[in-house]
Amino acid sequence: MCLSDSKRPVLQSILRLHSVVLVCFMLAFCFNVVSAESDQTILNGRDVLNFDDLETPDGFGHIAAGYHGLTFNYFYAFQPTHQDLEGIISVDDLNCAVSKPNSLYGSKIAAESPSIQAHDPSHRFTVHSLKIKPLDFPVGFVTINLRGFLPERLSSPLEWSVDFPAGFHDTLHVRLEEFSKVRWQGLARLEVEADFHFNDVEMDDWEFCIDDLEVEIE
Repeated sequence: MCLSDSKRPVLQSILRLHSVVLVCFMLAFCFNVVSAESDQTILNGRDVLNFDDLETPDGFGHIAAGYHGLTFNYFYAFQPTHQDLEGIISVDDLNCAVSKPNSLYGSKIAAESPSIQAHDPSHRFTVHSLKIKPLDFPVGFVTINLRGFLPERLSSPLEWSVDFPAGFHDTLHVRLEEFSKVRWQGLARLEVEADFHFNDVEMDDWEFCIDDLEVEIE
């Protein structure tokens, strides 16, 4: 790995934090593992989910299956301003929660990408827009990838991606039909993942956050 002396400690610190956070999620020892009390009411038409009704006792909380008719796999309710996360979450990432206090936290776990699907397998859904950003990377760049799986073409999903250059960012308001030129309708599953790149270092399980998910269950 070819790193300048000035950037090596920064990258090492980032990678250590990244590894610790992922281990915490896999072992569920860093926060109380609770199923957040959530609204099981199925969405009626097009709506925006801001996740602010979810409990985050230590800054994080699991999302019960069927939240507004959806199941969130490898996503957690996330309150970046929670006092237990002070000094862990950068002040530059507090804007993850566009509508305060919560957002979603996601990262690939054991090669499984965070995903969203209708809780009732007979239903499909449309994703109209979302606000998203990667977490904590002052060097390199991060690519966020979205894949929408249609039941009739699971082997060739809809795809859209965006690169975030080094530094901290506001959330990007992704209007999927406008940006991808395709309507993300009739989905069986939406997958989201973030890949970190710096010189010869690549990691496909970087952390990201989502808020204001505009969705419609069919």
